This record gives sequence, C-alpha cells and structure tokens, in this order.
Amino acid sequence: MKEITSNINIIGGGLIGAITAYSLSKLDFKITILEKNDQFNPKKHKDYRTIAISEGTKTFLEKLNLWSDIRSFAEPIKRIKVIDRKLSNFLEFDNKRRKSNLGYIVKNTDLLYILYKKLKNNRNVLILNNSQPESFRIYKDTIVTNLNNCSVVSDINVAADGKKSFVRKKLKTPIFVKNYNKSAFVTTFTHSKSHLSTAFEFFYKNGPLAILPMQELDNNFRSSIVWTNNRDYLEKLFDIDNKSLQLILGKETRGSVGKINKIVTKQLFPLSAHLSSSFYENRTIYIGDAAHSFHPIAGQGWNLGMKGVENLFNLAKKYKSIGIELGNNSFCKEYHNENYYSAYRLYQLTDKLDSIFTNQNFFISLCRSFGLELFQKNKKINNLISDFAMGIN
Repeated sequence: MKEITSNINIIGGGLIGAITAYSLSKLDFKITILEKNDQFNPKKHKDYRTIAISEGTKTFLEKLNLWSDIRSFAEPIKRIKVIDRKLSNFLEFDNKRRKSNLGYIVKNTDLLYILYKKLKNNRNVLILNNSQPESFRIYKDTIVTNLNNCSVVSDINVAADGKKSFVRKKLKTPIFVKNYNKSAFVTTFTHSKSHLSTAFEFFYKNGPLAILPMQELDNNFRSSIVWTNNRDYLEKLFDIDNKSLQLILGKETRGSVGKINKIVTKQLFPLSAHLSSSFYENRTIYIGDAAHSFHPIAGQGWNLGMKGVENLFNLAKKYKSIGIELGNNSFCKEYHNENYYSAYRLYQLTDKLDSIFTNQNFFISLCRSFGLELFQKNKKINNLISDFAMGIN
C-alpha cells in the first residue's frame, strides 16, 4: 500500500480545515488534507450560507495575509440592532469608539474559493480528494491513517470533519449534545431598502431571526436570514412558494430592509449544540465543529473555531521554535487547555440566552425589557457587548 508522509494530517477540507492547513503551511510544515468530497468547484458548491467574521478573526486573517483577498467579498457590519418582540424594546450598538466595524459578512463559497486557490499552489500542502479514513493506529511517534488505497503517516492528526465527526466517533471521544428540537431556516434574498451595513436580530417566542447584511447582487440590495423556529413550522415554510415566503418574511422583518423582492437561496438545518468531553485523543486534536457547536443566537460559533485555529498556529510555532515535535501528549493537552474553557463558556452563554429570550413568563419579559433599556443607556455595558460581537473578549 502506498504511504504518504506529512507533519500534520488534516481530516476535513471545509472552511476550518482549509484555513488550518493554510496557516500551518506558513510555518513550513508538510500538510496533507483528506477531503471526502470531489475537488472544490465554486459553481457546484451547494452551501449557500454566510460567515460572520469578527474583528478579532479579521486580525488573524490579516496576519496570514488572507484579508486583502477576502476584503472585496466582505460586507461590513457597522451597527447591530436587537429587538425583543416590540420595536420599542431594542438595543443598538456600534464600534465608532474604536473606529472599526463590528464584523463582516462573507459567503462560504467565496471564502473557500480564495483558500483553495492558494492551497493548490502551495508546495507544502497535498490535497487528497474523495478520501475517507478507515482506521487509525499509533506507530512509534506517529499516527497512521489508513485509507482504502493508501496510508498517511503524520506526527499529528487534526480532525476538522464537522459536527458528525467520523474521527471523533472512531476514537470514541464522548460528547455532550443538546437537541433544541428546532431548525434553522437560512435564506438569502434581495430587498427594496438599503440595510446600511446594519445587522438586525429579532427575538420572538419561538426563537431569534437574524438579518445579516450582504453585498449587493446585480445592483439589488441583499441580505441573509438565519431564523430559528419550530421544526414543523419551518419545514412547511420551506415548501411553500416563494411569493408566499416573501410576504411572511416581510412581516417578520418588520420593514427593516423594506420589501422582500426575491428569494435567492434557502436551506434548512436541524438545530443542536455539542461539546466534546476532550479536544484531543492520542496524537489527534479536534477543531471547529468537530470539537464544539452552539446555538446561533450570538453568531460567534465560527469565530470561536477560528480562535482554535489561531491558538493551534501559535502553539505549533512555539513548539517548532524549541525543536519539540507536534502531536505528543504535552502538545495536545496544551491545545485542549487553551480552547476548552472558551467553548464551554460560549455554550453556556448561548444556551442561557436562548432560554431567556424564548421565555414567555411575564416577569422575565419585564426584566428583558428593563435590561435592554438599561444596556442601551449604559455606555460601559454597551461597549462590552460591542467587544463581544467583535470577538475580542
């Protein structure tokens, strides 16, 4: 059987896996990427979702010299407006004090296109498409990943293969899972009124509806929606004709972006959160959705995955500088310690926020209304929320 050697073997070639590969290749490590799908083709890519890139993540992308390529595809978020049921119950914040944006919205496809264009010309990276691991074994100071037609021998495996991680199941790493028994309806659409680079989040009794500003499409204003609601309701909504859907979305968005002119794409995803009990096994670490996933209420799940990439990059750089191999127990444990608490904290925050904003109790509703008014008036608290949205605290 053919044997391929690398320093770092990344399992999963999605956004987090691709950025992990690109970042670590800058440290002159030899990288392999095992991707179960065909070679990336933007014309055939069927994931129409968007990514909300925080200012904190942007800083890391600048460090990798990626942001200059991404900038032209990114729509800035200059303001965020949070509305609880009634338009009079709102919280609005920006980041003028730091002379910066709160974040940026980029399509998944555009980001993947930029990454794979760079990875294909990278002498340190070998991409193996249509490759699914079958088994793993430790051999001396390496981990061997067996495929159907070859094996990859590396110092460490990085599992970036998503929420349903094959690697995690194969290595039998326990996880905590919370099923919200809801779905997330994701759609992109054009509308009559400029969003003015503003993101909206409406809190309704069945879950939040977020409107994210996007770049114009053929001179038409465009945004995306992530709407959490009861699964049965959203399944029916997904199947209705687009004209009816436009009317419903127009009502739920309260005229914030004007009339809904055209539905461009729509997708439906089950809603759950999970947290791996450990972010590592023997010579294997979990990153991104393989390690954790969260309720989308705060829009920070992907950015936390990117913080994991940044922490891995810095840790690998440190170990290389002192001549210690990657993948030993000390390296994996240090990676876990740097990332686990942040993931646990974000899980608790998003889960509790969902409970608070979906609670119909009169007293809780009164407290929410009072809290939003207090946060709006208190500049210090408002600034802390802005910093959280930026991904810098």
